[in-house]
This record gives sequence, C-alpha cells and structure tokens, in this order.
Amino acid sequence: MMAGAGPVVAARSAGMVVSATVLAAAVVVVCVLPFALDDPNSPQVQRLPAWYVLVVAVAATISVAGAWAARSHSGPASAALALAGVAAVLPLWAPQEWLPDSLRAATLATTPLVVAAIAATALLWPARAEPRANRLVTVIAGIAVVAAGLHVLAYDPFADPGCTQICADLAPALGGLVGTRALTAITAAAIVTIAVIGGLAVAATPRTRISRLVSVAAVAALAALGGLSAIRWLTFGSTEPSTARLPLEPLAVAVVGASVCLLHLRVLRTRAAVDRLVTGLSPESVLRGPVVDVQFAVPGEDRWLDASGAAVVDLPEPAGAVVLTDGSEPTVRLVIARSVDPAEILAVLSPVTRLALRNAQLSTVALARLAEVRASQRRVVAASDGERRRIERDLHDGAQQRLVGVGLQLRIARAEADQEARIRIERVENKVGDALSQLRRLAHGVFPAMLAAEGLEQALVELVAASDVPADLTMHFTDALAPEVAMAAYATVAAAVDSVVPPSAATRCRIEVRQVAESLIVKVETESATIRTPDLTAIGDRVGAVGGQLTWSDPEAGRYVLTAVIPCES
Repeated sequence: MMAGAGPVVAARSAGMVVSATVLAAAVVVVCVLPFALDDPNSPQVQRLPAWYVLVVAVAATISVAGAWAARSHSGPASAALALAGVAAVLPLWAPQEWLPDSLRAATLATTPLVVAAIAATALLWPARAEPRANRLVTVIAGIAVVAAGLHVLAYDPFADPGCTQICADLAPALGGLVGTRALTAITAAAIVTIAVIGGLAVAATPRTRISRLVSVAAVAALAALGGLSAIRWLTFGSTEPSTARLPLEPLAVAVVGASVCLLHLRVLRTRAAVDRLVTGLSPESVLRGPVVDVQFAVPGEDRWLDASGAAVVDLPEPAGAVVLTDGSEPTVRLVIARSVDPAEILAVLSPVTRLALRNAQLSTVALARLAEVRASQRRVVAASDGERRRIERDLHDGAQQRLVGVGLQLRIARAEADQEARIRIERVENKVGDALSQLRRLAHGVFPAMLAAEGLEQALVELVAASDVPADLTMHFTDALAPEVAMAAYATVAAAVDSVVPPSAATRCRIEVRQVAESLIVKVETESATIRTPDLTAIGDRVGAVGGQLTWSDPEAGRYVLTAVIPCES
C-alpha cells in the first residue's frame, strides 16, 4: 500500500498544478480577448502595449497557480490570493469602450483591494490563523473597501491628467465634495496604511521556516505597492511615463503566488521523500532527502534503534529531530537535515505514513529482540562448548593419564611376577585398557579435540574414518568458520552418521559440506541403510542457536536426507 502512496500523491499534485495552469490560461484568454476584438484605430484612449498585456497574462497565470496550490494549505489564504489576482487584472478592462464608462472607471479602484488581499494571504497562512490575525484582516479589509468605494464614487478620470486608459467625463456622485487630486491622496494614504499595518503584522507573527517564504514575499509586495501609491500621488498631474504606470499590482500578486507555488512544490517533494523513506527504510532512501535518519524507540527502555536494528549511540540534537509519540511514549524519531523545518515534516506526515512508521518500529524492535535472543543463544552454545572442551581436557589430562600410568605399572608388575600372578595382572590390565578406550570415546563425544586443534575439515575426515558407515566426503570452504558454526556442522554430520544401524555392504553415505556466500550448507544423504531417527530436537536447537535451519526427510526405502543451512557470520 505504501509503495504506491508517494507516486500517487505526486501524480495528483502534479495534476492539480496542470489544472491550475490551464485555468490560469483560460482566465488570461478571457481577459486578453477583448483587446484583440477592439478597434486598434480608436483615438479616444491610449491603448496598452502588447508587452504590458503579456506581462499581466504571465502574472495572472502565476497568481492563479498559486491560489490553486494554496487550497491544500489554507482555504482562506487561497481565497484571498485569488481575490488579489482578480483585482490586479481588472484594470485591464478599463480601455474597453464597449463597457459602460462608470464600470470602466470602477475597474481602476481595485488597488486597495489588491494590497489588502495580499496582506490577508500572509496573515491567514497557515489555515489555523490566530484570532488577532482575523481581526487585523477585518480592519484591513474595511479600510480597503472604504477606499475603493470612495474611489468609485469620487474619481473623475477626465480630471486626471495622467489617465491614459479612460478619459470620459463621468460626473461622479461625490465629485463636488472630493477632488480627484485629494482622492488620489486619500487612496494613497489608505494603501500605505494597509501596507504598513499588514507588513508589520506579518513580520511580527512567528512563522515556521516553511511558511516564512510566503511572509517574505507578502512583505516585499506590500512595500512595493505602498511605494507605488506614494509615487502615483507625488506624480499626480504628470503626463510623462513613469514606473507608476507599470503593471506592478499583477507583478506583486505574482510574487506571492510564486512563493506559494515554490512552497507547495517543496511540500510535495518532502512528502514524496518521506513516502520513499517509509517504503524503503534504507540508507539510500535518505541520503539526499530531508530526513537523514530514522530511529525507533524500544518500548519500556531508554534506547533507540536505527533502521537496521542496531543501537543508536550518537543522539541527535532536539532541534534537529521530529519525535512521533503514541500517547506519552515516543515511538519514532526522524532526524532531519539542517535546512528542513520540523513543522515541514509534521505537515506531510499523513495518517497512512504514521501507521507505516509505527509498523516499522514494531518490526524493527521485534527483529532486534530476536537478534538479541540469537546472540544470547550463541553465547550459551559457546559457553557450553567451552565447558565441554574443559571437561574433555580434564579427562585427557587427568583420568586418561592416570589410567595410562596404571597400565604401565601393571605391565612392569606383570614382568616381575610369577606365572599365576601374571595371569591375574593381565586380566586387570585388559580391564584397564577397556576402561581407557571407553574414557577416550567419552572424551571425544564430549568435545572432539580434532575440531579445536585442526578445524572442521580434519575433524570430519577423522569422523568418517572412524565410522563403520562407508561415506563419500566432499568439502569446500572459502573462509574460516566461527567455532560455534563448525561445532554445529560437526554435530549434524555426526548425528546423521550415527543414525545408520547396522551398516551393510550396500550402505552408502554421501556427505557434502560447502560454504556458499555467507552460509555453510551441510547435506548428509544415506541409502540402503536401516535408519534410526536421530535426536533432531537437540541438533535443531544447536543449529538454530547459531541462526541456522535444519530440515530432514522421512526415512523411507532406506533413504534419508538431513540438511542444515548455517549462517557463517558471527
């Protein structure tokens, strides 16, 4: 399920961006189409140049894409950015002579709305805005609506020497109370007030690193539009072209829209990286991503494991990690890159991703505990083999040597005794020899000395040579074997050979011991023999203690196969 989550999310997000671009293109076509149908020889207005329309079209595309991308982060901010984009494009309709003059003049009153909408976009980001931000948005919107309404009711384009888009004598309703120059000053003051209030509020609001890009873009746009309004008031009455006549409103909105698009793309990239991380949980999946390591808490213990199950030694700084919890207990720790904000990671962690991380934690902890159990089993086996070897040495150096000494003394005594005493001493000597042979077999069964002295290869050769079962022995080793691995292989072969009773002339046994990659494969196959099932539980426990697996076939028609696969890594 998780393997396809990242691509599906990325595909859906890419589809949203494409849809936003198509929508923006449609809006631009609708806005630009009237210019293509208008009479280019009309002497009443100074038509906008083609580059102007092109710049506005590109800016509108970026603005619409930004508003569309903002939908997944903040609905109110998306609506505010869309309003800013529409208000910034409306002045393009002013030169259209087929529209009523009053409506054409109203399209020139949207600058306060643009400034207020840009400020609202930043203040309402992210979705859960503070009540103070909502109150500021209400105040800013009120100032903008009043300024725009006053502009509609009092602006007379015929009295504006700098008007190049509509020069009709409209006789506005409040034209006698407020002159056009005074109206320009009031509008500029309202815009500067909105820009200052909004800019200071945005700059003073604590932001996460991921949303700081939108705040910086909004403050820059507000400063530019506030300065533009001041320039327009200072240059009132001038008919010379200036920067005040450039399409700065659409460009300012486009700057904010571009910042939203960049932020959204970063979120998509982070989400895809986290999804890939959860899917693979390998070092390769995090080397170039925002999350540089994943660590899992061991329940009930104050320690952490990495994705491979190894204990974490170097703990990360608290500011450089995101800790996920289950209630009050930590479960997963995501170590993030220096350039990544923890809030950015938390924002892209979907419930499915959190569940996958939780499952990965349970799996990693279970595997780590299984590895600890196996390591404990290895230690127990190693300790047991060490004790067996000690007992074998004690028997060899103690009891065996004493029996050898007793036998030697008996031979000396037999040489000096009379005939009757020699017979009795010889009987005792034979019993001592039998006891010595039994003791040697016992010592060899406790721990094969050849295995410790010469290794598995020579020990198996000795085992086959000492057995009554005819056997073909094939061996291939590439590296040295750990003592516990060699002992497990030896015990497997010994148990299989001992299971053949009694051997006949037709009995054959094939023993194959080969080291392949990181495993030692032991296979014993007997034919034409009476099989006595060996103690598979004891052999299986020894093989399993070193991480191996023992399999066998049911004895039928005198054929029996015993196979052990033992990892060579200690």
